[in-house]
Amino acid sequence: MKFSLLFETDAWVISLVLFCIMILSIWLGLKTGKKRKKHFAIKGDVESSPGIGHLTGLLFFLMAFTFGMSGSRFDTRRQVVVEEANIIGTAILRADLYPPTDRMAFRNDFKAYVEARIDYYQARADVKKILDADSLSQAISTRLWVRATQKSLESDATLTNATRLMIPALNDLIDITTTRLAGEKAKVPESILWMLIALACISAFYNGYAAGIKGRVDWMVEIGFCLLVAVVVLFTLDLDRPRRGFVTLDSPNQTIIDLRKNFR
Repeated sequence: MKFSLLFETDAWVISLVLFCIMILSIWLGLKTGKKRKKHFAIKGDVESSPGIGHLTGLLFFLMAFTFGMSGSRFDTRRQVVVEEANIIGTAILRADLYPPTDRMAFRNDFKAYVEARIDYYQARADVKKILDADSLSQAISTRLWVRATQKSLESDATLTNATRLMIPALNDLIDITTTRLAGEKAKVPESILWMLIALACISAFYNGYAAGIKGRVDWMVEIGFCLLVAVVVLFTLDLDRPRRGFVTLDSPNQTIIDLRKNFR
């Protein structure tokens, strides 16, 4: 698994750097505006120019768009975790349909599987631990599947009926892990994030340029503008990285941890 520099950098670092660059862009725009006003004798209220207003509007639109994408993906991941817990719980209960010996074998594997899925999330951003936990859960699910298919070939009616219910549950259990992994890989395209960062800096530059033409800058307003953009970018990135940061999936993942109660 290879990640880009943008993904590997913490969201708060990106937001802080963006804030500083925006402040610098405003200052450069201010200097540029003052020079142009002095050398070309520019008159008029450039601050009210429709172009600058449209640029700021485009920035806010893109911020809302990317935040919406991140929020939608986060909500999907949350639902998948709860769905996975329900599927595992159903499979564990269906193990009770087997005779005691087979029931114990299934439950032992399910217990190991639950621990592997807990480790999968608690690995956080450690790629090696994530891959190890995912490989272990796949190995255990394969073992469960092989056992269930072997039981389906036996002539015992009890085993046959139990397996008819177990096979669909195991099928869902295997499929949901793929869905969860794919959901974690589905992120806001980096091209959109880079466009957002670039547009934020360009918008800051022209805000400073307009202030330079006007002859004065309200730093309270400009700093507030930069801070607002940086905070929105921070939470946009945070929602897109549920394994680290301020916004996590700890609450829905607790539903999988609670599955341990089935083995007490």
